[in-house]
Amino acid sequence: MLPYKNRLKSDFSKLFKGKDKFINPYFIIFYQENGRDFSRFGFVIRKKLGKAVLRNKVKRRFRFVIRDNLDKIESGFDFIFLINHNLSNWKDISYEDIKKNILESLKAINKI
Repeated sequence: MLPYKNRLKSDFSKLFKGKDKFINPYFIIFYQENGRDFSRFGFVIRKKLGKAVLRNKVKRRFRFVIRDNLDKIESGFDFIFLINHNLSNWKDISYEDIKKNILESLKAINKI
């Protein structure tokens, strides 16, 4: 599990309205400074992706990637991962593929 202090529980609308975002084929990252000495993460999946079991499985994989690489990610930011619903093959996407995409995206926005 992701540590409690690294979970984003509110301020989602503030981040969605912000101008800092990065678009990836699998997800969109919204990010903003939070003025703290740690980063927080939130995950959003629309119901169009599929049933709750699949949505929870995808979010769990994203959380595991973040948890395993938390020490590499720059502190002091809030991140929201808006996971795209238009990918029909989520069942076929591996943990390693998700990990690669997340790390490459965070490198592209200079947060690793």
